[in-house]
Amino acid sequence: MRLVYALSLMLALAGCTTGPSLESQMAAYIGSSETGLVQKLGVPARQITVNNVTYLAYELRNQTQLQPGDYAWGGPYWGGWGPYPYAIGRPMMPQDIRVWSCEVTFVLASGKVQSFTLRGNDCQ
Repeated sequence: MRLVYALSLMLALAGCTTGPSLESQMAAYIGSSETGLVQKLGVPARQITVNNVTYLAYELRNQTQLQPGDYAWGGPYWGGWGPYPYAIGRPMMPQDIRVWSCEVTFVLASGKVQSFTLRGNDCQ
């Protein structure tokens, strides 16, 4: 959980400033040992070893809840003003939740990071 907060903070700060991209930040770990990677990034969300190759996956996730886009003025009550559950016979828009995520998967062979992949809609 600490990793998620740290990486979310890193992504948030990266969005505010110009600097190295997430890809270049993760590229710095190529050649690192598994122990060094876990010490820097924390415990991975998932880990699997297949044919002496280890895959470590880290998840970066950011979620935002947006307010409804349609407010009812007047509502079903005569003379009322403000947000009501119905606007001229139709329900208000539900709240919108936007999720941005990026999964970083490191490939380790012989105990060293060989490569990584980025997947998701927020891997900038």
